[in-house]
Amino acid sequence: MPPKLSHDIQLTDENLWFLERYLNVFDFLELFPLDAVSNSDGAPGIPIRLHTDLGFVIESDVDRSKMQLRNRSKLHGWTRFTSEHNLQAGDTIRIEKTADRDFSLSLIRKT
Repeated sequence: MPPKLSHDIQLTDENLWFLERYLNVFDFLELFPLDAVSNSDGAPGIPIRLHTDLGFVIESDVDRSKMQLRNRSKLHGWTRFTSEHNLQAGDTIRIEKTADRDFSLSLIRKT
């Protein structure tokens, strides 16, 4: 089976609140390098880069205990991506692997 290169997250009324605050990667963890996940002792993993369709880059590792991106910064993180996009149920978030540690992150508006 070929390695996974992308993942789409459908926004629903049920998951919208959560996705505005956190990106849980448990369902598509295989998309990322294993060393991007923090160690069991809490030491950070090696960051990945998510190149957003808004023109900024989110650098983050994956928090092992929560299986979420750790960077939720309002300036360079997940919180900025979601607030500037004003997420709505029916939208889709797409993550595509472009290189070993690089990914594109984009929002596809519902039609």
